Amino acid sequence: MPTKEPNTLEKAEKKFGKEKLAELKAQYNGRNLNIIAVEDKMAVLMPLTAKALSNYTRRLIDPDGGIDIAAKELINELWIAGDDVIRDDEEYFISAMTEIQNIIELKKSSFTKL
Repeated sequence: MPTKEPNTLEKAEKKFGKEKLAELKAQYNGRNLNIIAVEDKMAVLMPLTAKALSNYTRRLIDPDGGIDIAAKELINELWIAGDDVIRDDEEYFISAMTEIQNIIELKKSSFTKL
């Protein structure tokens, strides 16, 4: 019988420690932390804030910005702990950059006028 591959949370608990992750989560009033895994490297990011989202959006539309710069700034703004190679090495960063959209789209809402 094949062994079950650990999920990202299990890997994060092993890397950072279950207690440390619980301590970090408590610092943000129990809001979920965001964990990005790229191969064997991991990063723990604080929950998305309205300010961080606003900064990200502003950098997206800035003529000197773009998705790469916006994602880099967002990762840096939310960074709590992890392997710096995710921020510093382009190959790892490109993979992490694709996960930024998942963080932003975590909660969906709808709007309707009556």
